[in-house]
Amino acid sequence: MSDTYTARPDLAGKAKDMVRDVKTKASDLSDGVTRAAKDSASQLGDAALEMANTAKDKVEAAVSQRKSVGADYIGSIAQATGRAANEFEAELPQAAHYIRQASEQIQGVADTVRERDVRELVGEVQDFARRQPTLFFGGAVVLGFAALRFLKSTAPAMASGDTASSGAFETRREGR
Repeated sequence: MSDTYTARPDLAGKAKDMVRDVKTKASDLSDGVTRAAKDSASQLGDAALEMANTAKDKVEAAVSQRKSVGADYIGSIAQATGRAANEFEAELPQAAHYIRQASEQIQGVADTVRERDVRELVGEVQDFARRQPTLFFGGAVVLGFAALRFLKSTAPAMASGDTASSGAFETRREGR
């Protein structure tokens, strides 16, 4: 019977060792999984940041291009206003003077749009809107009409097939 008693403590010791080994392995496995999850999260965060930076760069490039087109359009308005001032010079010199001043102001706006960063422009517009809300709203309406004219002038002409079919439609409507 003494062998049975010595075997039991030996079995108990082995069981304790096994439990300790299982706990150690489980802890190591848990640490490994935690490290892998942290590494994956870090990589995912880096990938998301890279995607966001790429998208930001593309948006800034598109806005910059549009800003340049807008500045050119504003510059063409300034030139047209300058030509109008020249037309009034002979008959209404005082009006020509004011029109020329307006042309210079418009050209100044075009130069500012061309030279400044988009964020700066947005900040200046917001400040102006806070200081002069009525003037800002009136300017927005005028710019809306100018943008509409610009979009209409740059719209592609209808294809010849579309023109013929719309003409046929108009003839049918008039015949009724």
